[in-house]
Amino acid sequence: MQFMLDTRLSDADRYPLKVSDLIVMDIASEVAPERPVWSGDTQYVIEDLPNVAFNGDYLHRPMALQGDFVEFTGSIMAIDPSGRGKDETGFAVVKMLNGFLYIRRCGGVNGGYSEEALRKLSEIAKEEKVNEILIENNFGDGMFSALLTPIIRKIHPVTMTEVRHNIQKERRIIDVLEPVLNQHKLVIDRKVIRDDFESTQALPPEASLRYQLMYQLTRISADRGSLANDDRLDALSMAVQYWVDQMAQDSDQKMSSRREELLMAEVERTKSMAGMGLAVMTGNDTAQAKYTW
Repeated sequence: MQFMLDTRLSDADRYPLKVSDLIVMDIASEVAPERPVWSGDTQYVIEDLPNVAFNGDYLHRPMALQGDFVEFTGSIMAIDPSGRGKDETGFAVVKMLNGFLYIRRCGGVNGGYSEEALRKLSEIAKEEKVNEILIENNFGDGMFSALLTPIIRKIHPVTMTEVRHNIQKERRIIDVLEPVLNQHKLVIDRKVIRDDFESTQALPPEASLRYQLMYQLTRISADRGSLANDDRLDALSMAVQYWVDQMAQDSDQKMSSRREELLMAEVERTKSMAGMGLAVMTGNDTAQAKYTW
């Protein structure tokens, strides 16, 4: 304070996740552009949305939308359960298309294991036509899944998978989100940002910020316990991790398929050459037999 130090550089090192790496746009529920193009130019800065990031970290709309609007490859809902305390149950709906991840919904639900909270999550899953629900089972040892199952079956029957983590939460979240953000592959709906901000305005000023996704995103560090609340961000990282794993598997499968195609092509080429050789030999043998006769 005495020397009027500028802390932005140290903040950049300590807090690696930036909202300026996001692509912010309106996202339809079932289709998206094949390729949204990110730009950090000031002319694409968004000024009509609340921004709780550090100074100099701005939201950006896409520079261009390339290709056609096509259906998403899939839709995933991730849930980070909580009890009836101050924590909320975080959820995120992330859809994928051409390697881009689209955040359609992200927020928090109060009420813990109450039927009202479970029904609300089930309704969101139905509205977004999710293909699978991921549930972190570190809390409650699978009880949340057991309580959600009968309700989700009535409203939107879908596969549910429990996920367990055993590494430090802060490092796990950063390791998942930072590469995707740096490559500008994470697209977020404008409505998610606005709803995220407005959903906490009824809380006391000192508490409203720490429940917001965008605040959690920009304030997380590798230090253990760097966030008082991280439910929304944790749910988002779970959904992103699912798609990162799927894309890695798809890449491996394509490489394996490519190797098989090359192998089969080589086998066919070898067979063809062997057949041509046999035909030549047969022709020579016939000519020699005719000459002898």
